[in-house]
Amino acid sequence: MKVAIDQIKIKEERFREDYGAVEELAVSIQKYGLLHPIVVDAEFNLVAGERRLKAHQALGLKEIEVKQLTEMTPLERREIEMEENLRRKNFNWQEETKAFREIDQIKREMYGSGTKGHGGGWSQRDTAESVGASTGTISRDIRLAAALEEFPELEKEQTKDAAWKKYQRMKERSVVAELSSRVQVVVDTSCIVHGDSTGEMKKLADESVDLVFTDPPFGIGLDKGMKSEEAWGGKVYDDDPQHVLNTISLVTKECFRVLKNDRHMYFWFGIQHYEYVFNMLTEIGFNVGTVPCVWSKKGGGVGGSEYAYASNYEVCFLAMKGRRPLVRVGLGNVWDEPRIPPQRKVHPTEKPTSLIRRCIEQSSNIGELVIDPFAGSGSTLIAGLETRRRVWGCELNKEYYGQIIVKLDRLRDALNIPLLEGSREAYGNVEEV
Repeated sequence: MKVAIDQIKIKEERFREDYGAVEELAVSIQKYGLLHPIVVDAEFNLVAGERRLKAHQALGLKEIEVKQLTEMTPLERREIEMEENLRRKNFNWQEETKAFREIDQIKREMYGSGTKGHGGGWSQRDTAESVGASTGTISRDIRLAAALEEFPELEKEQTKDAAWKKYQRMKERSVVAELSSRVQVVVDTSCIVHGDSTGEMKKLADESVDLVFTDPPFGIGLDKGMKSEEAWGGKVYDDDPQHVLNTISLVTKECFRVLKNDRHMYFWFGIQHYEYVFNMLTEIGFNVGTVPCVWSKKGGGVGGSEYAYASNYEVCFLAMKGRRPLVRVGLGNVWDEPRIPPQRKVHPTEKPTSLIRRCIEQSSNIGELVIDPFAGSGSTLIAGLETRRRVWGCELNKEYYGQIIVKLDRLRDALNIPLLEGSREAYGNVEEV
């Protein structure tokens, strides 16, 4: 039957938010007529067909064909609206997820909730079958619809997949934030081991580590004829380059083994070793971008002459075992951090903790385990503890190992927390050099 359009009452609480191209529908109705009547209840409240009604209004029509259902509960009216719109497949992703969630809730209210393994009532599988989707899709969409209420900013994502991925990251970070208040920093000198990393790494369990940050001793022979050769000679560099490369390769394989899936490794190297390092990492199984990250050191460079510019940068690869998103998106891969003054260094390749903290905070969460198999000055361990991570390191040189113990002692005093019994006693009374 036909009724006057001004008789149709529209409640403010309607599910559809985006009515799409009403003008195009109006042209179709003008050309072919209304193919499907709108649905109203006994009081002429609109149940389904608001877009068709708006098209009639746009055409200036006074009447519209209706189908009147006189005996409906509020849930049944909502059910009709939802199912009609779902079958039309013209929701945006935000509306679609909300619709799936609401139709699932409506059906459960009408028929009771089914319990997995016990039958009876309405389940997500029933919802999936009723709308022609998989159970997994319905389960994810229902959760995503709830997430839109908790995190309204997800509405801005262009696709459902993008929103879901962002939600997963946001959820993980909110859990981390919740747990972070419970994480206590423990300075334990047993976190640093005095020994050969090729052997000590084998003692770590498979997939037990969350982040590797390391600067292997690639600088063999590069100091010849320079002041640093006298200052650091015999303390860092091995005289046999092939032995060093073999050691680095063996330790890097161990790093891959002990890293959990979807975790990162920051691997520092001299730019002249680019091809060797890239091939080694990819052959072991890491995902590595071809463009390295760059530490741009403030101040003067090293090794400059009238024929060459001084070097004032270092590079590293961000290598991934699987995939893990960075904590902050969109940051650049050139990092401006001041170098450590030579008179304050305890190791020739010592890096500022501010640089290391930057990487640790981008690639791990509070409470996770960060390791450095070539600990050197111990800066990775200090930066890890400062950012409330668990840490482990290995250092072959006894003098540098002792300096790390001193640094841990100082950090303990600065944080005013107990120093646990560890390897300091085994090392003896360490004095700063």
